[in-house]
Amino acid sequence: MSTVWGKCCNDEIEIQSYDEQYQEATLDVLRKSFFLNEKVCIGAEVNLDRQAQADLEKLCVEVCRGSEVSLVARQVATGEIVGVSFNVLQTPSEPNSPSFFESFRDNHCFSENSRSTMQYNITMDGKVDLFQRFGIDCLFEIMFLATQVGFERKGIASALVACSVELAKKLKSSNETTSRRPKLLSSLFTSRYSQSVGRKNNFKELLEVPHTEFVFCGKTYADRIGPDHPSSIIMVREI
Repeated sequence: MSTVWGKCCNDEIEIQSYDEQYQEATLDVLRKSFFLNEKVCIGAEVNLDRQAQADLEKLCVEVCRGSEVSLVARQVATGEIVGVSFNVLQTPSEPNSPSFFESFRDNHCFSENSRSTMQYNITMDGKVDLFQRFGIDCLFEIMFLATQVGFERKGIASALVACSVELAKKLKSSNETTSRRPKLLSSLFTSRYSQSVGRKNNFKELLEVPHTEFVFCGKTYADRIGPDHPSSIIMVREI
């Protein structure tokens, strides 16, 4: 049975560790919500390109394979998966070796839209070397955070982030010699909604980057996203 990390919505929703049995249900959350509404997906027109969506689905499957750091939000009464936080433990790349996102972009992205999304992540990661700045060798990244359509603004995303913090703390204090121990959580929050979730969970803002900086097919991300969500913010929480 998956570990339960917390509850929300008057205990109607449980936050659990990701399990392979939830793969299709979590991908359904991406298809119906994240790909259509997440701001970078809109900026790179992932919302309009099924191949790009398939590429990013593969990324999430790869992240979860052999890992126990992603979380799901499960409705207790029905068993429905209504939210997901795809998390990944990141370590510094070897000198002259591609990063995790660079390798995925070059080897697994068959759409220019998904390549643009990966390049966004690579560019943002390159703006602040978190390993060097904080003197760490492992961090816990909240990569994709999504809530199913019909379950928005109920506190589910915030609960997923809060439980990700608790999971990261447990990993940090682990006595297993083979385990990677994160000392920092990070995320690229791309909308005012997700940025408020980060602040609620005591994440610190490191750098704000306007969406006008990213261009896809002759238009900036900002052109497609609109003025309500003008920037992405690199946010971190030390543990």
